[in-house]
Amino acid sequence: MSSVLLDPRVIDASSLTPRQTSAIYLPIGIEGSAAAPGTAVAGTPYAVSRVDQAVSLFGSTKLATLITQLLNAGAGPVIAYASVMTGTATLAQRQAVWQSMESDVNIRLRLTDSEIQADLTALADSCNNANLVYNKQVAICGLASGTLKAALISAAGGFSPSGAPRAVLVAPGVYDSNGTLQGGSFAAACVAAEIAKNSDPTNDLDLWNVPALTGIELDTNGLPVFRRKVVSGTAVDDFEDLLQGGVSPLQPSRVPGGVMTSHLRTAYTTNTTFDNLYTRIIVDQVFLDVRDYILDGNFLRMGNTDKTRARIKSGVEALLNQRSAWITPITQPDGSMGYGVSVTPSANMRQITVGYQGTVVRGISTVQVAANLTIPV
Repeated sequence: MSSVLLDPRVIDASSLTPRQTSAIYLPIGIEGSAAAPGTAVAGTPYAVSRVDQAVSLFGSTKLATLITQLLNAGAGPVIAYASVMTGTATLAQRQAVWQSMESDVNIRLRLTDSEIQADLTALADSCNNANLVYNKQVAICGLASGTLKAALISAAGGFSPSGAPRAVLVAPGVYDSNGTLQGGSFAAACVAAEIAKNSDPTNDLDLWNVPALTGIELDTNGLPVFRRKVVSGTAVDDFEDLLQGGVSPLQPSRVPGGVMTSHLRTAYTTNTTFDNLYTRIIVDQVFLDVRDYILDGNFLRMGNTDKTRARIKSGVEALLNQRSAWITPITQPDGSMGYGVSVTPSANMRQITVGYQGTVVRGISTVQVAANLTIPV
């Protein structure tokens, strides 16, 4: 329509653009290598909510492919960075971008397009660095397709002691909706999308269908590369071996032609503290909820008085009771069940310490069917 019309009118010039999205509870940040003709500036964050934006910014690269998969799964908008605009990023170039991501309070899940062990280890350490400023982040990552079970377990054990509780190593590679084999970074993005959309931490996504995938990686015989099998008269469970080694394996879905999770865990295997990813998420989220309650209530503007401390205590108790499905109360000294919330002032009255107790709820891992049957003879 011409811009020099003289007839006074109001004209509808609106447009409707499709945008794939769902409610997002754990926002995703991703970093990777971009290429021409992408228009992004290396090291600059972009909130990407449309597939055409991803391609326009980052070119036809693995980074754009991963973002596209996230958006198609409804996990947008995604906070995306290009570490370089030409070639493949070095670890130092990635770390320069990760430092910016560590300080972003809006990022909870971290992804990279790299499938190199050293990069993934450094990414987990970066998530631990974010915790130094109380930003709670978790790395979801994967190695290249073709990585054997023993190598995956070794890789999970290669995360640093500080980074392992904040790293989830997803395996193996997967076939996308077009039947094309994709590596571990793609599988990690698919899993991260489902984690991001999950509003209920009591649902640990065990045996959860991962949409828009047609299968896990196959071996040379055309069978799933990881499976439950019998070898020389002995039962072998690849999924259990990987889980015990700190890896979060995907498996064929119950309905053929798809993919589902087995169990999501962190790479931390020193003990069973973080053998469920959602233990990490629950502990992080309760802290964030308590922090936000204190900030939103403007308690830092108030005097350090009995009345103020009593208000904080009652509010934290109410918050924890609302989350009793995540953290159960424990027996108190008087025999009652509760969270033992305490608000204690420092000697100089410049600080208060908010304490609480509870037990993180574990998900069901195994169901034993113990039948006791009889038959007339």
